[in-house]
Amino acid sequence: MLVTFAGRRVLVVEDDFLVSLTTVDFLESVGCEVVGPAARLAAAFELAQSESLDAAVLDINIAGDMVWPVAEVLRRRGVPFIFLSAHPRLSEIPIPFAAVPRLEKPLEQDRLLRQLSAIWDVHIPISGRQIF
Repeated sequence: MLVTFAGRRVLVVEDDFLVSLTTVDFLESVGCEVVGPAARLAAAFELAQSESLDAAVLDINIAGDMVWPVAEVLRRRGVPFIFLSAHPRLSEIPIPFAAVPRLEKPLEQDRLLRQLSAIWDVHIPISGRQIF
């Protein structure tokens, strides 16, 4: 793959081990430096507050806790983020986050690349692979 986001720091918040592992591996394969991954809300909140970040990929439901406090910290800091959800019909997204991009699981690499490229204004080729 020729796409590279070399040096971009991306926070990954995901409580499913396999999804987390494949997301991290994929982000690293395109040059990102992964922060985390965080599998619990408290850890994610701490990383969102303390780390230098270029973007974040946030599972909406983290071990039964909604990720909204982390999203709020990122919003206040001006860090762009993308929501992930295994529940595509989830309609309980708070109004301040209604316009945030949301990707469904299983997560497709191309969709994640498109979202990250839009965040960072980078042109990328698309191929059609899935990650979890």
